[in-house]
Amino acid sequence: MLFYLLLGVSAIIIIARRKLYPAPYPDIPYSEDSAKRISGDIPSLVLVIKSTNEFSSSVFAITTQKLGTPISQLLFPGIRKPLITLEDPREIEDIVLRRNKEFDKAPTAIDIFSPMFPHASISQYTTPKLKAQKRLWADVMSTEFLRKAAAPNIHKATLELLDLWELKASTIYRGQAFKCHEDFRNAALDAIWVAVVGEEPGVTRYEINKLQDQVRGNTGSHNSLPPPRGVFLKEEVAYIGDTIARNSNSPVPKWSQKIETYSSRYRKFRNTVTSEISLAMGKAVERFQRLELGKLEVDELDTCMMDLVLRRQVVEAKKNDKPLADPTKDLNILDEMFVMLVGGHDSTANALTWFLPSVTDILETNIPYLDAACEEIVRLAGVAKGNLRQAIVDTEILGYKIPKGAEIFMNYHIDRTPVPVARSKRSVGSQAAIDKHGDGLQSNAGHDLGDFELRRWLVNDKDTGKDVFNAYALPSIAFGGGYRGCAGRKLASMEIRIVVTLLILNFEFLELPSEYRAMSATEKIFRQPDFPYIRLRPL
Repeated sequence: MLFYLLLGVSAIIIIARRKLYPAPYPDIPYSEDSAKRISGDIPSLVLVIKSTNEFSSSVFAITTQKLGTPISQLLFPGIRKPLITLEDPREIEDIVLRRNKEFDKAPTAIDIFSPMFPHASISQYTTPKLKAQKRLWADVMSTEFLRKAAAPNIHKATLELLDLWELKASTIYRGQAFKCHEDFRNAALDAIWVAVVGEEPGVTRYEINKLQDQVRGNTGSHNSLPPPRGVFLKEEVAYIGDTIARNSNSPVPKWSQKIETYSSRYRKFRNTVTSEISLAMGKAVERFQRLELGKLEVDELDTCMMDLVLRRQVVEAKKNDKPLADPTKDLNILDEMFVMLVGGHDSTANALTWFLPSVTDILETNIPYLDAACEEIVRLAGVAKGNLRQAIVDTEILGYKIPKGAEIFMNYHIDRTPVPVARSKRSVGSQAAIDKHGDGLQSNAGHDLGDFELRRWLVNDKDTGKDVFNAYALPSIAFGGGYRGCAGRKLASMEIRIVVTLLILNFEFLELPSEYRAMSATEKIFRQPDFPYIRLRPL
């Protein structure tokens, strides 16, 4: 009897142990060595992350790049399904633009943001509620609205950045290299906060005043001046960004984020930012409530994104003769604004920081060169390195069967030549895109993708003999795309264009010392360079 008991226990242990081993999806490439150990790819992943500080790059390094295939699997212990990794820009473009009925936001991506911003669109699956919320905010990202409400504020913030750098270059550093990332973050906060909320943070102007006092030797007198509200807002935005990045790398991101929401520091963030937004909301609503219905329906009243959303709510309430619900209690609006502020602050600042070492390549005033420069900055920076989608039906990618529920991690950073793929394995949408725009990845545009090269985006117009910008030279996936793409894409593109133009017209960017030319980066929510230095000479 004891023998059979021991035999049964042994069988249970053997079966349980086998269940702990990775369970790869059939036929999709994976590391056979990793499949033979309970820990799967985790040990290899940890080693690469420690040496690079980049999670996303490390995932692709030990999967698709190691195996030399455009699609593969990252293997976990058997208690978790594998993560499918995809590094083919054409298929990624097709998935995000044209295959929304097959792929939606992945649970892992939702888990990163939903505990802290449960009502933001970034934290939701595609549902009727999400569609209604996106419609509410759609017009704030229209080109016309951004040019009216955002562009002047971006221009003003950039001019203040120029003032700061001219002061630094002419007094403190005098031809020496200095860090620029924090300056970009300050300018980005000045621009995004006033564009979203309508209030000026004044962070860059505060830094200018501090530096002027330092140059004059009057540091004591400046210390008695209270910093502007933007300085405190900057602390809160930086806190939430760093926290999300830190918790995202934990073994259980969802619970790490959830626990954070019970901390006093998180409550301070919500209270500080909510009070600032609520103050601005109150002023806007009071202004709109005083107007008659006819005047309210004129969009010239909107000075920021928040104005547009609130004015429409006031119009709706007046039309239906109902009291206006307190907008400061509307968590959908608050969470959406939180995410815009955090995302718009860090992502654009990081992208612009990558641009600076190569600015001498874009000093021509020809507009196509400016367009090419902006596109190349975004492509090479790889600020949002990758993104997740989940298959919501049984489907295929590159001829491989993808079961419903599988998560796909896609590389948005086009900085290396992709593995060739037979046309017959591509989706119908991907083939159609190549037929319409050509396959730039296999042409001169796709050469030396690790280099900053403007000409990859330019083609010669046979009628005029001049270079023109070709937006389809390469897949444009840095912002994702389609229905679940980055909502702030137009705002970021406008900001980059304005900043780049003003910088190259006002400064000569000098060659950096060799120790500052490294292209290494650290990945948080967004990817930022480890050596964000510049050398300037005012023109």
